[in-house]
Amino acid sequence: MRVKIVCDSACDLPASLLRQYDLTVVPLEVRLNGHDVSAPYREPERFWAEVQERGGRPRTAAPSPSWVAAHLRPLVERGHEVIAITLSSRLSAVYEAFRLAAAPFAGRVHVFDSQSLSLGIGLQVLEAARRAQAGESATAILAYLTHLRERVRVQAVLDTLDWAERGGRIAALLPLIRRTARVFNVKVLLHVVEGEVRLLGVRRSWRSAVAALQAHTLSLAPVHALAIPHTRRHREAQALAATLAKPLGLSPKDVLVNEAGPILAAHVGPGALGTVVITAQEVGHATAG
Repeated sequence: MRVKIVCDSACDLPASLLRQYDLTVVPLEVRLNGHDVSAPYREPERFWAEVQERGGRPRTAAPSPSWVAAHLRPLVERGHEVIAITLSSRLSAVYEAFRLAAAPFAGRVHVFDSQSLSLGIGLQVLEAARRAQAGESATAILAYLTHLRERVRVQAVLDTLDWAERGGRIAALLPLIRRTARVFNVKVLLHVVEGEVRLLGVRRSWRSAVAALQAHTLSLAPVHALAIPHTRRHREAQALAATLAKPLGLSPKDVLVNEAGPILAAHVGPGALGTVVITAQEVGHATAG
């Protein structure tokens, strides 16, 4: 009974990897001025064209359990055991929708909370998919994932706070950001801790914020894997990957660089740049001033 890995479209993996590992992706809902723009979840160019054409800010929503079940049922009926890896339960109701959808398939579908977002989910999905292709059991893969997610670190710089403020994900952080910066025109560094988005630091300029992001990422060494998610920062993302790879002991070709899809983009807006690492050993969450 081969294990199949399922994920939601917040994982931000490129289509080539989705095909390579035969991953099933459950698209999450993204709406823009009443229009469903979730279809191009693997094609950021189409998404940003929609944003420019329609104006306004996109909004995301968790899928219905019936929508999730429609993706799970064919896999179970073909005799597979399924591991579904989702967006952090502390950021969205996606995990709960998957959990409810899995209930009729007790013992056949296992829902795993990544406690992460974007390529922080994606790297966990890839690690699980590689083990599934190698023939490991669902029990062994789930045990591995439970330890792996403790080593996943996600951090990013936002070019603008407008989208994040409207999206509500950092609403609790805004008073702290204002007190720390005393002015609102700053570049904010955020990171994910135990499935929640928290303030990592603020900088007065984009250049200094990216330098702080780079320094923080290097402080997490040694690392097992590195990924660079971004929104509309293609050249800078590639440059950051090249800068970080060698000092982290990685080959540049092994660094996953990919533009985030509509789920993350709807909450961070254009111009965000991040790093995701899986540490080679467990380390504490460092903070930046």
